Amino acid sequence: MLHMAPVAAELSAASDRDCSVRLFVTSAEDEAKLRGTLELLGAVMPIERLPAPAWLGFLARCCRNRAFKLPRLVAGRKVLQALDAVVVTERTSTILKRLPGARPRLIHIPHGAGDRARGFERRIRLFDHVIVAGPKDRSRMLSAGIVQPETCSVSGYVKLDAILSSQGAADVPRLFANNRPILLYNPHFSRHLGSWRGFARLLMTAALDHLDMNVIIAPHVRFREQLTRGDRAWLDRIAAEGRVHVDLGSPRCSDMTYAMLADIYVGDVSSQVYEFLHRPRPCVFFNAAKADWRGNPDFAHWNFGQVIDSPSDLLDALSHAFERHVGFRRAQEAGVRRALGSIDRKAAWRAARIIRGIVLGQGTGPAASAPRASGLRPLTLEPAA
Repeated sequence: MLHMAPVAAELSAASDRDCSVRLFVTSAEDEAKLRGTLELLGAVMPIERLPAPAWLGFLARCCRNRAFKLPRLVAGRKVLQALDAVVVTERTSTILKRLPGARPRLIHIPHGAGDRARGFERRIRLFDHVIVAGPKDRSRMLSAGIVQPETCSVSGYVKLDAILSSQGAADVPRLFANNRPILLYNPHFSRHLGSWRGFARLLMTAALDHLDMNVIIAPHVRFREQLTRGDRAWLDRIAAEGRVHVDLGSPRCSDMTYAMLADIYVGDVSSQVYEFLHRPRPCVFFNAAKADWRGNPDFAHWNFGQVIDSPSDLLDALSHAFERHVGFRRAQEAGVRRALGSIDRKAAWRAARIIRGIVLGQGTGPAASAPRASGLRPLTLEPAA
């Protein structure tokens, strides 16, 4: 929602009001989260529930609240197909291009700026326009042939700009009752590339027993699906010591609270490293799969810190991370500029301007053709489920 709501707010606040903005969610929980995000931005906007049959909600609850995105899109297609444009942060909505009926312009704002290959998948071809954070993603999409120069624009990183604009010093919580350095461990949910199984417990031993650090464990929000009962018991036990903060899915996992607080980042392939590095700081990366990563754009962020292949190298890497950081700082600064674009608190404004130009036919290329003869209908921004 932080990748999307700021853009909706900018469009809604436009002085000429020539675009009507509608926000769709699929659940009461998402509505509450979105309303809280809008309050953070100082925006007030109506929120609508995307139509869906009652049985779909019941099924989602029975199946541990799975999103069921395809059935929801099919059920709500008539509402979405009546619009001039649908803006989304996910890619399942490209099914609207394959369903019978009208096909509104589809505009994509990726929810992140990471390096993994799945961020450049072929479904992106189906969008009429893609708005990326920085030149890194635009260049990779052009090289992959999934966008054209006129169908991909750079706005800056909407989420980061929104948080920097709304967050004051008083908003950053104090998690620990001491002044020890804070280590953020951000494992990815990938079973192949993630570091949890091979490195997590040794990391805690090194950080707590040898290096006298505080630790925040804040994995990708999908990570908790793979935790065993033993994992949860261990996390409860170490969190009780007072120097470990465990968060498996609160809003703080995605609102950059921990990226702002931490002194050092430890992870594997999560795109959140780019959010952490908006302010250069030491990083250590785990190569759990023994990947041949050098020169591979899928692992470009591993150039921003020491990469270790074996748990036996962990203690040395953490012990010297701060002194070795000087050797990585220039790469971090250049990499963040390419990934996140200009950090000037104007990303949402630029994205809104791009969308407005597309819908009103003021841009170039097939995605910016003139509005339909029936007149301009409301612009939809649908937060990802």
